[in-house]
Amino acid sequence: MRYYVISNDETHQEEWETTLEEQGFDVVEEYDPDAIIITLGGDGTILYATRACSDPTILPVRTGDSKGFKTQLDSDQLVETLDRLESETNEDTYTIREHRKIAAYHDGTQLRGEFTAINEVSVHHSSPTLAAVLTMRIQDGGDYYEFDRIVGDGVLVATPFGSTAYYQSITNGTFSEGLGVAFNNVHTPVETPDYLVLSADAVVEVEMLESEHASSAVLTRDNAEETYELTVGEPIEIRQADESVEILEPLVPDS
Repeated sequence: MRYYVISNDETHQEEWETTLEEQGFDVVEEYDPDAIIITLGGDGTILYATRACSDPTILPVRTGDSKGFKTQLDSDQLVETLDRLESETNEDTYTIREHRKIAAYHDGTQLRGEFTAINEVSVHHSSPTLAAVLTMRIQDGGDYYEFDRIVGDGVLVATPFGSTAYYQSITNGTFSEGLGVAFNNVHTPVETPDYLVLSADAVVEVEMLESEHASSAVLTRDNAEETYELTVGEPIEIRQADESVEILEPLVPDS
């Protein structure tokens, strides 16, 4: 097996690359799609790896006081875990879970070529002090939903992987299948639900509306710094993408 190490601390990353090489593991300096990515940190490091590397297989490792729902393996267990991965080939050694990404599209083309997310894509006003004014249309198989002139802090579309993140902070809930739509502090229409859980094949269309005080909105994805500025009357589709992420989950041996 080959390994590619990612950390938000360059010194820490180099130290672990050296440690693993000294332990006899094959560590590559540049991303190789056949290599397992070892993310050192918390959930944010995982999200960075999903943006930086195409179709990655990730082994999340917690370091220091990093927090996160998706990182269960501590760094002091890493060497022992890799030894087990390389010495055992039976299915009781680890589980690989595949998580499909979502992406935003305009006229059938993915925004900027790769506006994908493993957690969520959200839309909100570009100013934190103003509300966004939006129309949302949802096609979910034979079901159709339309929310005209939503006024609020914004909306987001989440994956099951990301339902423990921003989605949960808005809805106080999670989901395990499909796509989740969360309405963030929507003032009107008053009948707008707090959330919807849709099928995995649902298509969510969001369009910014002209408004005297709220004609500026942006799309964001996961914890990425870059945003996409919406144009009035430019509908954006958010739906499942072709790309996926594999998360490697080592199984703890029976004591």
